[in-house]
Amino acid sequence: MKRDMLLILDFGGTKAQDLARRLRGCQIYCELRPFGLSAEEIGRIAPRGIILAGSGEEDAACDQAIYGLGLPVLGIGHGARCMARQLGGQVRHTALEDQTLQIHFVSTSPLFAGLSYSDRYITRLDMLELPEGFTVIAHGHGMAAAFACEEKKLYGMQFGIEPNDPDGLQILDHFAADICGCGHWWKTESIVDSIVEDIRETVGGSHALMALSGGVDSSVCAALMNRAIGEQMHCLYIDTGLMRKGDTRVVRESFGLALGIRIHCVNARDRFFRRLEGLTDSDEKWAAISNEFSTIYQEEAARYSGVDFLVKGTIYSDTLKFTHDEQNLNELSGYQLIEPTRHLFKDEVRAVGEYLGLPEEITQRQPLPGSGLAMRITGEVTQEKLAVVREADAILRDEIEQAGLHRRVRRYCAQLSETTATGPRACRYVIALRALSLAGSATIAYRMPYDLLERATERILAELPQVDRVVYDLTPCPPRSVDWEPAHP
Repeated sequence: MKRDMLLILDFGGTKAQDLARRLRGCQIYCELRPFGLSAEEIGRIAPRGIILAGSGEEDAACDQAIYGLGLPVLGIGHGARCMARQLGGQVRHTALEDQTLQIHFVSTSPLFAGLSYSDRYITRLDMLELPEGFTVIAHGHGMAAAFACEEKKLYGMQFGIEPNDPDGLQILDHFAADICGCGHWWKTESIVDSIVEDIRETVGGSHALMALSGGVDSSVCAALMNRAIGEQMHCLYIDTGLMRKGDTRVVRESFGLALGIRIHCVNARDRFFRRLEGLTDSDEKWAAISNEFSTIYQEEAARYSGVDFLVKGTIYSDTLKFTHDEQNLNELSGYQLIEPTRHLFKDEVRAVGEYLGLPEEITQRQPLPGSGLAMRITGEVTQEKLAVVREADAILRDEIEQAGLHRRVRRYCAQLSETTATGPRACRYVIALRALSLAGSATIAYRMPYDLLERATERILAELPQVDRVVYDLTPCPPRSVDWEPAHP
């Protein structure tokens, strides 16, 4: 992205990502980087300002040279204490923790313009000896809740920006727009225009190939590529036999018919099952699927002349951590990788999809691992197990949609495990229903209504005689993954 932006240096935890989402919700573009990024590297990125955020170790510190770049800097929480220490101040002791405090603002500071006081939740408030040149700009119980050197545009706040916090959003907007001079350009229309322009500039007269899975990310990428380069874009759908019920139909109808995108479908079910035969370990299953997918992708890419680019539906949360799928795709020789949505969070990807005219069936589709339903089956993947978990998953999705909860519950699925039974059947299956929601960037267990669970259970037991038990999995994520057979950390 070439337009003005803020840079958030992340000290760890989820707070920095939460802050990035809120800034973007204010139509301010920002990017996250590790807190150890050097001042020289920051200078090359050329942001309008810097925010220090996250909950790091007490001695975690950024490059002190960033305060001399001439850029506005806002330290929040740990970032504020880091700034105070690095510039010659001292942290005396922690005065209070985990309580609400009324904060009074000094009206002359542009950071708090228009605010007189606000009830803030304080995770930690320390007694500080401020560095030379700094003054208190907000206080509570006689302690420095916020401080600044207005001349150098350096600011520190010991309180954070909470969910549903209009005062906090106003403070962020003051820093981004009024102090740093960032424009409010991060809007869906501008995002699409910017991405389309970047694609055209990158691809030029070449052709691009994309493996379309039917998920939100790859679907939005395909729509963006189609808008940018039209017939220079080729879509490939590899039917692994590991997809959910209706996925193939949705891909063909939503893209082939509704959007007029040409899709080449490859039936590779037998190839994937041969690779999975006899495998019970999750890592081995993932590796077999990933390697076979890459092999087929490479074979199909060779059939097209003029293809120089492979398209991948990477989103911003993927770029903040190393992913094995990305590594595997990068290993495809002879092609350049293009990732149109790599700067977008998931909710932004959905918004772009809606703007581009993708149906709700696509934009609100549940995430599915790249290895498909294989990671929702414990032990060896068989045709019978796949049929059972596919149908159970479809029943759960149908009940949630009927209840109107499909936008509220962001992650839900059925998992299959087998249990040895004594009785007329040698083996019976257990279906576990799982639902998770998002609180900022954190994933939390979602308590589905009992009547919904009851209806789903009754249907699964009635329609799938192989299933002996239906259970509801309330295990938090983390420490456990969404899927029982995690593809990789």
